[in-house]
Amino acid sequence: MTNKSDIENNNESFEYRLKEVSDDEIISILRYREHFKQQAVKDAVREALKRGIITDIDDLNKPEFMPNELQPRSLFPLGASKPYTYAIFKSLCRIFYGFSLIPVLFGILQFTSHNFIEGALAIVVGVLVIYVVNRLEKKLLPVYANILLFMNIPAIVVAFFFLNYRGSSSGMDIFSIIVVLLILLYTSIYLKKLTNYFNS
Repeated sequence: MTNKSDIENNNESFEYRLKEVSDDEIISILRYREHFKQQAVKDAVREALKRGIITDIDDLNKPEFMPNELQPRSLFPLGASKPYTYAIFKSLCRIFYGFSLIPVLFGILQFTSHNFIEGALAIVVGVLVIYVVNRLEKKLLPVYANILLFMNIPAIVVAFFFLNYRGSSSGMDIFSIIVVLLILLYTSIYLKKLTNYFNS
């Protein structure tokens, strides 16, 4: 059973946590204040006043602090603010960095099996993906997002030939490859949408 002291402790802990969050997060709470508990909003306002984010309660009527509606549910959601959206963008880039290691490791295995041409091609593809993702992360240019999206085509072709080459692939092999391809496709489309958002 929740008693008064538990509620007070929860309020105090939330107020304490606000001291550790960034200004952007405080601003986000103020913008979406209609979706927070009244006490949480009061704590955020108090913290905003301390930090000089606002100088007076009346500042909440300024356009930059007007209440915002939550983003509608989407397959490719944006963050509550540009820094949050950029954090999503960086996470998606890290996913691509991880996937780019697959052809590099495959290439190394091919070298150990004396399949030098296949090994070299796989390593070149992996390094190329790393380079394109790195350029996209630093420059936020749509051309790099388009290249990543286009790379889904050769990835699908290679996966198809790999399954045919093996002859008898298990259901789990086919399922795993399909999942990887879908994640790559989703991530590249998401990165393209976010890149367009940052350039709009």
